[in-house]
Amino acid sequence: MMMAMMMAAALSAEPGQAGPDLPLLAGATAAPDCGNQPVLVGAWCVSAPLSAMEGVARAYVADLTGQGWLVADGGASRAVLVRRKDGGGCDTVQMLIVRDTSAPATAESVAWLGVASVPGDVCAAEAEAPDTGSGQ
Repeated sequence: MMMAMMMAAALSAEPGQAGPDLPLLAGATAAPDCGNQPVLVGAWCVSAPLSAMEGVARAYVADLTGQGWLVADGGASRAVLVRRKDGGGCDTVQMLIVRDTSAPATAESVAWLGVASVPGDVCAAEAEAPDTGSGQ
């Protein structure tokens, strides 16, 4: 539950700020209301049958990496991508897959993929020198 609340905060911090320019890819259906899933408030969303969502998510990750985004973290239902800014620092987006958990999961159950900007800058403008512990 705590993870869902943290993701909701990250995705909804800047409503309407979906991050990168994303096309509607094969297998996905535009879902501007994100299935009314609270954790996806403020995200740009598509939907697909649960059985197809892994392929849809992989296609969106491939599209984003083609735009210069790097996968920084992820799991079974989320990915965090970063892209360095020319002047230093990074832009960050989070991709999250959810489904309606009030109904049994079947191959045809609808799942939503939401993408949104993560506020703040996770990258330092310049790398800091590592602490070698030498005391000098």
